[in-house]
Amino acid sequence: MLKQWEQANVELYFNDFENEKEVKQSFSSLKENVTPEQIGSFQDAVSSLIKLPAADVIVVEKHRYLKA
Repeated sequence: MLKQWEQANVELYFNDFENEKEVKQSFSSLKENVTPEQIGSFQDAVSSLIKLPAADVIVVEKHRYLKA
């Protein structure tokens, strides 16, 4: 079987301690083969725009498996 990359998204989570909840922000159309350093830089850039402290970041990739 051949593994074929289809798409990826990045989900950033921030702590809202005042309201006792976690806030999620999703970004679609992530390019293929993004490095952890690039994701970290992106998270830092978004974090600098908001007041809430960053909690987690998740990259969600979708692949398709094709018969050879």
